[in-house]
Amino acid sequence: MRRNVTWVSLAAVALLSGAARAQELGEPAAASLYGPSKADVAAVPSNEEVMAAWPAKAAARRTEGSAVARCTAAASGALSDCQVMLQRPDAAGFGEALLGLAPKYRMRPAAEADRPAGTNVVISASWPAADTPPDWQVQPKPGDFVTTATDAITHERLSGRAVMNCLLGKLGTTHQCVVVYQNPPGKGFGTLLLRFAAYLKLKPALVAGKPIVYSVNIPMDFGPPVANLIY
Repeated sequence: MRRNVTWVSLAAVALLSGAARAQELGEPAAASLYGPSKADVAAVPSNEEVMAAWPAKAAARRTEGSAVARCTAAASGALSDCQVMLQRPDAAGFGEALLGLAPKYRMRPAAEADRPAGTNVVISASWPAADTPPDWQVQPKPGDFVTTATDAITHERLSGRAVMNCLLGKLGTTHQCVVVYQNPPGKGFGTLLLRFAAYLKLKPALVAGKPIVYSVNIPMDFGPPVANLIY
């Protein structure tokens, strides 16, 4: 059910009344780690490690699934206090499987990354790892992401990052999108990202050549709003 879209770079978008930068969508692995910057990620489980953690009953039935958890990154980069925030399907063991993999996720040390200790991050994993990951059916254009910023973003001229998790159907349409990470919190960057879900036209993930219902993580970085110009 859950997987990450291949990295695709988009040109920077400068908006007169909204958030400014829409850049990369997803990752090509079955496991992902999101924090303030993707450059801070030091390690995630391999596809083989993720597959080895597939809950036994689900694996026997070839049940697709995924989970997302929120963790705290210590000064060393190790993660602790991980709490499951989303699993699909519910009560099938995918949340527990993700928590078992948590020691294999790691951030760069805080001193190297210029990041305060105790930073909140999000980890995720997907089962099974797709043979062919999702790809664009229609690649987004920079103008597709023009939107109006929230009052907090506009007044405080904020930059930020948000990640949403969506199910990807067999025809490549996204649905059930949920914001799982935003930094800074409570300023509306997740709200902005949810507005873009309808623009994402993807090819489905494939296992043994057949499309499956999968899920995708869609991260996006936003620059500060550009002030309206008066002539």
